[in-house]
Amino acid sequence: MKKLRVVVVSSGLAPRFGGAAVSEASLSAFLSQHAEVTVLCRGEAVEGEFVQNFGLSGVVRYQPVEIYEAWRNKAEWVHKILDSADVLHLNGHWRWENYFFARLCKRKGVPYVLHPRGMLLVGHRKTLLKHLFNLLIGNWIVRHASKVIALSQFETRHFDSYRLPARAVQIIPNGIPVAEKKQIPLPPNIHVPEKFFLYYGRIEKRKNLVFLVNAFAEYAKAGGSAHLVVMGPVERGYDRVVRAAADAVDVTFRVHLLAPQYDDTRWELVRRSLAVVYPALEEPFGRVPFEAIAVGTVPIIPDRSGSAEYLKWHIPSAVYKHQDVHSLSAALLRAEKGSIEGAPAAREWVKNALDWKQISRAVLDLYREVGAGTA
Repeated sequence: MKKLRVVVVSSGLAPRFGGAAVSEASLSAFLSQHAEVTVLCRGEAVEGEFVQNFGLSGVVRYQPVEIYEAWRNKAEWVHKILDSADVLHLNGHWRWENYFFARLCKRKGVPYVLHPRGMLLVGHRKTLLKHLFNLLIGNWIVRHASKVIALSQFETRHFDSYRLPARAVQIIPNGIPVAEKKQIPLPPNIHVPEKFFLYYGRIEKRKNLVFLVNAFAEYAKAGGSAHLVVMGPVERGYDRVVRAAADAVDVTFRVHLLAPQYDDTRWELVRRSLAVVYPALEEPFGRVPFEAIAVGTVPIIPDRSGSAEYLKWHIPSAVYKHQDVHSLSAALLRAEKGSIEGAPAAREWVKNALDWKQISRAVLDLYREVGAGTA
C-alpha cells in the first residue's frame, strides 16, 4: 500500500495553545507511523521542547507572509512541499494565511481537510472581526474544503452559518491516552485542601468560571464541605473576575487559584480531587473531562457539550443542566458523597474508543475517501 504524503498545518505547537496543541501534535505523531507527514506551523507558535515531547521531528516553521508570497508564485519551498502532497490537513480557522493555503491547494488540485477544533464558532470575543474575516475569506475556506472534521455532533451546531451540506462533515473525536498514574507526593510549593473539586484549563470568560463559583456557593449553602481549586493560565486578568465572584457570594476562603501544573503534578491533582468540573460554554469536545476519566476521576459536565454527548451514557449523574446553578450544585453534592457511578465503564470506553491509533486510522481513511493516494 502506498504511503500517503500528508501536510499538516498546525494552529500552534506550544503549551499556551492548550488542548488543541496536544491533539494536533498527538495526531501528527500517530499519522507519522503510517504516512509521510510534514508539519507546518507559524514560527512564533512552536516550542521546541513541546515538539520533542511528542516525537515530532522536522517541523517546518513559516512566516504568514511566505504563504501569501507562495500564492503569488514566490516562496518556492512552499510549492515544493505542496506539489508532493496527497492531502493537506488544515487546523484551526482564524488565520488569514489559511486562505492562501486553501487557494494553493485548489490551484494544484490537492484536496484539503479542515479541522477547526471549535474555531468556527463566532462568539464570546472579537465577534465583529470574526464576521468580517468570514465575509472576506473564512466562508470560502470552509466551503471549499473536501471534508470538515467535527469533534462531535454537538460541534456541528457551529457550522450552521457556513451552510455546509451534511455530506461535507465527518465526525471524528480527539484521541485520549489512558495509562496508569502512580500516586506521587505533590511538590512542596503546592498546597491544596484535603477535599476539593478541581477545574483546570484556561482562566478566561468562555470557560464559564463565574457560573462555576456561583454554583459552588449553592453547594456550600447546601452543606457541601469541599473546596474549589481553579488551576490554569490566566488570560486578560480574568483571575480578578473569578476572585470578585467568590467575594460576592462569600466563598473566598474556599476558592483557590493555582498556577498551571503539568505532567505528573497535574495528574496527581486530578487523581486527588473529588471530581473535575468543566463548565465551559459551547465546548465541542473538551479534553479535560476525558483526561479526568482516564486518570480514574469523575468529571462533572454540562449537558450542552461535546463531552456529555459521549459520556452521558456511562456517567449520567455527572451531567448537569446547562447554566443551572442548582443542577450543578446537586452534581457536586453527589460527587462528594461518592454516588456518581459508572466511572470504570467510562474509562474503559475512553481507552478503547478514543485510542489514538484508532483515531489516526479514521483520519487516514478520510484522506483516502477524499481521493488522496491509493487505499
